[in-house]
Amino acid sequence: MRRAGVLLAIVAALVVSLTSQGTTATGVVSGIVLTDTASPQPVRRATVRLEGAGPGARLVGTDGAGKFIFDGLAAGSYTLSASKPGLVTTFHGSRRPGRGPAVLVVVNNGARVSVALKMLPGAAITGVVTDTVGRPAPAMPVMAVGVRGGTVVGAPSRTTTDDRGVYRIYGLAPGDYLVSVIPPVVLSRGFQIGGIAVTGNDEAEWARQALQTGAPGPAPAANATSSSPRAVAYAPVYYPTTSDASAAAPITLLGGEARGDIDIALLAAPVSRLSGTLVDSSGGAVNPASVSLYPRRREVASPAEMFVASGALQLPRTTVSGGAFSMTGVAPGEYTLVARSGSGQRGAPVATSIIWSVTDITVGGVDQTNLLLHLLPGATLSGTIVLERSTDAAPPDLKSLQLSLAASGSSLGSVSTPRAVVDPGGGFRFSSLAPALYTLRASLPPEAAKRWTLKSALLKGRDVSDGRFEARPGGDLDGVVITFTDRPTEVSGRLVDARGGTTTQYSVIVFSVDRSHWLPDSRRVRATPPSTDGSFSLIGLPPGDYALATAEQVEDPDLADPAFLSRLLESSYRFTLAEGQRKRQNLRVGQ
Repeated sequence: MRRAGVLLAIVAALVVSLTSQGTTATGVVSGIVLTDTASPQPVRRATVRLEGAGPGARLVGTDGAGKFIFDGLAAGSYTLSASKPGLVTTFHGSRRPGRGPAVLVVVNNGARVSVALKMLPGAAITGVVTDTVGRPAPAMPVMAVGVRGGTVVGAPSRTTTDDRGVYRIYGLAPGDYLVSVIPPVVLSRGFQIGGIAVTGNDEAEWARQALQTGAPGPAPAANATSSSPRAVAYAPVYYPTTSDASAAAPITLLGGEARGDIDIALLAAPVSRLSGTLVDSSGGAVNPASVSLYPRRREVASPAEMFVASGALQLPRTTVSGGAFSMTGVAPGEYTLVARSGSGQRGAPVATSIIWSVTDITVGGVDQTNLLLHLLPGATLSGTIVLERSTDAAPPDLKSLQLSLAASGSSLGSVSTPRAVVDPGGGFRFSSLAPALYTLRASLPPEAAKRWTLKSALLKGRDVSDGRFEARPGGDLDGVVITFTDRPTEVSGRLVDARGGTTTQYSVIVFSVDRSHWLPDSRRVRATPPSTDGSFSLIGLPPGDYALATAEQVEDPDLADPAFLSRLLESSYRFTLAEGQRKRQNLRVGQ
């Protein structure tokens, strides 16, 4: 009897446990995946992904009718997406193929939710890659990089040419793409271009010109006495057959569109070796140190920088020993050499004071072996924080202020984001800044941010909170005055549809009419989704002239895209915002 009682107790405990679990993990999400075409068809063997409440993501496949089901779900909010090769990944509620997450799926206790997902047929790019004499080039890596507003969108799509030199990249979402062929770096010595062996400097110069023009001219006389043949490589080449990434032409794809004849011819050129010495201000060798090669730094990101940022293009690496460095296989082009003290490796101790060198260099197929890089202390940026009070509101705790610099506009922006330590009196200092273009960012904790907002950050009379400034090795940027005010501006209102009802499917965008402010992370270009009742509010915009508009599913790259903002500007509501002003404006959409 005692044993039976124990068993009954165990069974009862299990029943209670299962019942308890059932109240929190009995939700169901089911649905169907269809093609987003004029005559929708079920999508079989698609992978549906559900992620949210509960540990990890769950994956299921659709059946022959395109249906799927997730059961045993805990109450909560979930993201839902579907993917299949050849089709564009779709997210529940997204109005732009390939972009998400969008609208969450809310599952209450024990609820059954039914949804439908539509997948757009992917666009495709195809063409032929040929070598320097027009023969098919097999086994060549081809990449398509999505770009928007000067930034990379998603990971590169990659493929390889077949034995006919043919490639096909498919399953692409609508948008703009840069296409490149990035072959192995060094192919051989004494390489032949059109039957001419590149063995010496005369031939190297001829090959360099052939690379620039895309067609070899008259060949130089044979150099039979050359004892050191030049190393020659196929250079990275971009559609339409150019080695200059800035001349790469974007290909615009519509949903399901197939673009053929995107042919690319390989360009060969002698590659160079760069070597030299790193010295400090006293002339002593710098060790340990690292040297990195980037595309030539620009204020606006170039296609070459976007290829590097996406991981599609990897530039040659360097070795440093005893203050000397060397790198090989550098194709002709315009670059920036960045040298810094310390190992520069992840996990290595951080140096308290870093010295830097930034050198722009043009590589034209000839070795440069006597480079001398002078490293100087990193730039410093320092100043004071001022609180501009118009009321008796308690001032924020300055030690809670987050003050940072965001490197931007160049692949040099891959350096870590430095932060300043703010003392109780409002003084701050950044030390050993990497050479780059920076944007200043200052923020307060949420409660303090409701009452205080950044007004300006003046550096020698220029407000650097509205744009970028350059930090150079050895430079001192002192005397910055950062002002916070307790008179923040506010732009608010309500978003309604054509019948006056609530709508939440649009985002509200407020942006400066001054195009010079259309920069990544600009504090004068802001977007917010409306609340469930259609209301919206943006606090802390600087005084100025603005435009107010709406758009569906706005993402960060859109806010830095001049073409996107220009289209919005044409149909926007314009207004002027004064210091401390609270502007209310309702917006009607869908008329």
